[in-house]
Amino acid sequence: TMDIPVPKIAPCEPFTLTEQLNYEKEVTGMFMSGHPLDHFRFELKHYGIISLADFNEIKDDTTKVQAMVNRTLRVAGLVTDCSHRVTKNGKNFGILSVEDFSGKTEFAFFGDDYARFKNYFEKGYNLTVNGFFKPGWKEGTYEFKVTNITLLEMVKEKLTKQLDLHLDVAALTEDVVSFFVNNAKEHNNGATTLRFHLYAPDQQKLSLQTVGKGIKMNEELTNYLYNAPFIEVKVVTQENN
Repeated sequence: TMDIPVPKIAPCEPFTLTEQLNYEKEVTGMFMSGHPLDHFRFELKHYGIISLADFNEIKDDTTKVQAMVNRTLRVAGLVTDCSHRVTKNGKNFGILSVEDFSGKTEFAFFGDDYARFKNYFEKGYNLTVNGFFKPGWKEGTYEFKVTNITLLEMVKEKLTKQLDLHLDVAALTEDVVSFFVNNAKEHNNGATTLRFHLYAPDQQKLSLQTVGKGIKMNEELTNYLYNAPFIEVKVVTQENN
């Protein structure tokens, strides 16, 4: 008998997390190693982002849409599908499908909007989508007009003007102080002002803040804050002013 050697698999680079999750979803119909948006739970909570389930509920209810006409809404999600198409008249347009923890929705882009946003038509991109509902071309209908798209990973750095942290003085342990001091040193010269609001047992309040240029928002900081229930976080964005 002849021994047939086991074929050797050539060395290759491991999949990125996004690639791995996309393959998992394609093969099994679900994400096995987590959800691509897990890294952005802080952004989803603190930047005025509504869930796609809530967005669809508004979109599918004429009364709710009418109440939201011309009001800016922000959603976020993972691009799960996208297509570039051509109308019967030879004009280009595109359909972008996004998904979050609660559901999925589609956005259609025509004309100048398609030319402006088509670079975001990439599966695996995590995006925030800003826009508003407006009356459609057909009487009694409404459409969602997209005004801006941003990579979700850029939201905290681009939009955060000030970070207000509220906590009891008793919670300000040496470890907590050490974390914020080291993080501020490592991520200095940023555009975000960091303010601490400390509350004593007698209800007295002391406020402290960074001086100079402030800090640069970073994932280490947002992960820490998301997992620190003793700190109440308020994000002041550039758009609020």
